[in-house]
Amino acid sequence: MGKIGTVVVKEIREALPAMIFFLFLFHMIALTRAVSIDDYSITALRAVGATVGALIVAKAILIVEALPISRLSSNKPAVQVLWKTVLYSIVVFLFKVVEEAIPLLLKHQSVMSATKAMYHEVSWPLFVVLALWIIGGLFFYCSVSELVRIIGPGRARGIFFGTGNRKTDK
Repeated sequence: MGKIGTVVVKEIREALPAMIFFLFLFHMIALTRAVSIDDYSITALRAVGATVGALIVAKAILIVEALPISRLSSNKPAVQVLWKTVLYSIVVFLFKVVEEAIPLLLKHQSVMSATKAMYHEVSWPLFVVLALWIIGGLFFYCSVSELVRIIGPGRARGIFFGTGNRKTDK
């Protein structure tokens, strides 16, 4: 495998756990959104949106992890979990605002009109509830990631999937 292939495989391996977790979470959020607005149809666009969202969040996590700011906090695991949850939440919040703004920008053809329309047309209570779902998911993801970092990936695999040496799993 060439140098580019090695880099691509490494990126996919690093992004895969986050992508799988957020794929599940975003499909659950899409279902919550559909039920809350009385639209019970399952559309390909909704599924694609959830899938693309999971890919974007997985990549955003990799980008934040590569930044020096992600390692500025304490070495205490609880502080590290909270710090990374805040960092990831900021990035995801920006993506969610852009996600809401793009259709309005296409509809209204100007940034000012789209901004005014966003204020009036977006269901802000629903936006906040969905943001809370995402922040909760990010907190859970950060907690599990920190736990795996502390106990090691091999031991975590053994605990969760029953692989490896049982003596080292205790």
